[in-house]
Amino acid sequence: MLKPTPFANALTVVSVGLYVGCRILTLIVPDFLFAVGQSWFHTFNLNAVKTVPAFDLGTFLLGGITFGALAWVTGWAFAYIYNRLAK
Repeated sequence: MLKPTPFANALTVVSVGLYVGCRILTLIVPDFLFAVGQSWFHTFNLNAVKTVPAFDLGTFLLGGITFGALAWVTGWAFAYIYNRLAK
């Protein structure tokens, strides 16, 4: 049995960590991230949308907060549904 709140908390910490790590990579090696993205989306040409905008703290924080919230709700719902189906 999964406890929904601790599971959601753990997923949120991991997700926000990945979000911050990804943002750091965009500042250090943006071309690498576009190469990875291109490998994940086989038929899309990402060069058409390739830009490297300046770092905006407000957008970064908004993205981190909303991504964290989405991760928490998703983690809680996953654990809740898992427990219901495991019975």
